[in-house]
Amino acid sequence: MFPPGRGNDKPDTGDIYLISVFGTNEVLTAVGKETCLREYQEGHHDQMWICETNSDNRIGMRNRHTGLVLGWKEPDKLICAVPHHHADEWLTFTPLSLGGYSLQVRLHGNDKLGPIQRVDGDSPHLKVGGVGVQLGLHKIKNSVFRRFEWVIPGRLARSSAPYYDGEDADEAINETSIEFLHNHGIKNIISLNSVELSLRQRDRLRAARISYSHIKAVECTAVTQEQFDQIWNAYEKAGVTIVYCGYGDGRTGMAISAIQLFQGRALNDNDYRGNGVQCPAQLTALNALSDIIRG
Repeated sequence: MFPPGRGNDKPDTGDIYLISVFGTNEVLTAVGKETCLREYQEGHHDQMWICETNSDNRIGMRNRHTGLVLGWKEPDKLICAVPHHHADEWLTFTPLSLGGYSLQVRLHGNDKLGPIQRVDGDSPHLKVGGVGVQLGLHKIKNSVFRRFEWVIPGRLARSSAPYYDGEDADEAINETSIEFLHNHGIKNIISLNSVELSLRQRDRLRAARISYSHIKAVECTAVTQEQFDQIWNAYEKAGVTIVYCGYGDGRTGMAISAIQLFQGRALNDNDYRGNGVQCPAQLTALNALSDIIRG
């Protein structure tokens, strides 16, 4: 059985992929903290990789089974062993003229990149360095949390609402979205969606020991100063947190900016826009919050 598609899919944050040796049924598999090539098995989570970006907008791949991130270990091992996507887990996918990609991994201590290749001949093991092997990238399902990225690695993330497809009401919490949250170590949700999750969905989160705060905000509007306080209170004493609204831009960016202000950062309108804030009312509200915090 071969993995789906041709192996030329583009890496997009939040989507789930198989990584194959191009044109074969061998796919990258996590075995504990090691990696190897194994025959593709449909539905096996140890062969699935969630694409994510860190705070520097660099791509990483997190194994769906172990929840650990692909990276390099001295002297030349390709491993999947760390819970957070830092600099050493920076991957680059370079399209090849004959199809598929060359995958390179950042080498520790510098910005040099090493290509992924077999240890030797037909070995199922991979290493970093030498002449890279031609790899395929196969997107296997739609993302759960689109546009997922870490603002503070291992502490604060942002994304669209789970299963967002154009409307706030699209959001849904099920086994797959809870699995995604668990794989990223997320224990707390702050939602600025205009629609609150149903009681049944909130019960699912409670059973999974994931807290949920709904701070209602309508698209392209600002929250009140009291709601800014609610955002900070929902974040300050909680565990690893994800913030979302609908699409994951303006309202989410407003909440992220507010958290940064409460943390003591000095931000201006350009910083707010860099966080995704677009609406004048949101900019005005954040500047008012900044004035209040600074006394």
